[in-house]
Amino acid sequence: MSIKSILCVYSGNADEANALITAFNLTHTVKGSLRVLHLAEPPILYAATIGAGYASGQYPDGAAVKILEQSARELTETALKSVTNLSQAHSVELVEDSVKAVAGLAQASFRTLVGTTAECLPKDGRSVDIIVVGYDNSPDGNLETVLTALFKTGSPVLAIPRLPGAALSTTGFARKVAIAWDGSLTASRALRAALPYLLHAESVYLVSIEGMSDPVDTMGDADIVRYLAVHGISAEFIHCERVAHGIGHILLEKANDLGADLLVMGAYGHGHFGEMILGGVSNHLLKHSRIPLLLAH
Repeated sequence: MSIKSILCVYSGNADEANALITAFNLTHTVKGSLRVLHLAEPPILYAATIGAGYASGQYPDGAAVKILEQSARELTETALKSVTNLSQAHSVELVEDSVKAVAGLAQASFRTLVGTTAECLPKDGRSVDIIVVGYDNSPDGNLETVLTALFKTGSPVLAIPRLPGAALSTTGFARKVAIAWDGSLTASRALRAALPYLLHAESVYLVSIEGMSDPVDTMGDADIVRYLAVHGISAEFIHCERVAHGIGHILLEKANDLGADLLVMGAYGHGHFGEMILGGVSNHLLKHSRIPLLLAH
């Protein structure tokens, strides 16, 4: 599998700057097609969130909605300006959204949709090779875009934290990749989704932690190393003991020790009464990782 069609969700907020830069780096390297999806939620949603008193009291006669509409327009203009500047800096042609993609030519388009993330992202995210998402990894950070991309599109998600320097290299690929491996269907799906990244990497590590799979399947470990070798990927298998910390903590610690600049993992989770809920390990990684995560569900 190669990466040719890329979707980047970008609202214009600082949390997503690393993701936008990474998406343009990747597009330039693979000579692919990038769609930057800008979502503008209807002002009535903001008013409902803030409260009716805000709309009718301090700002009478619908003025609140006008203020929110103006704010949304300004954010759209900021987002488009960033996309325009990056397209010029990366020699990626910025074209109208309706222009047909040309194989072998690095192109980008800017699409604005009015609606919620849950309404708009699933449809756009099902016809691309990868979705690049920036997110706020603070304790109270909003993970809605990451969760929607993971649970509702079927596409692998490259989640980039907002931390300085978290964007991937100027190629959009990683030098050292760590893969969380437990032999599960989810881990297998994530590994196959990561093949383009593994092919570009200088070093690849399969990291298995005591308790991730029980019992340890050494034959299965050898098979997955052999599978990667068939693709021309040399991987080192690393078994870690689980001592006092949780699996998520140990994975991040090991990735740091290895000098990895990308961590690949199958994202466990489930939907319940319309909610999207991540498993404990996946949630820990998103909240505490200082490097990009390549996730598949």
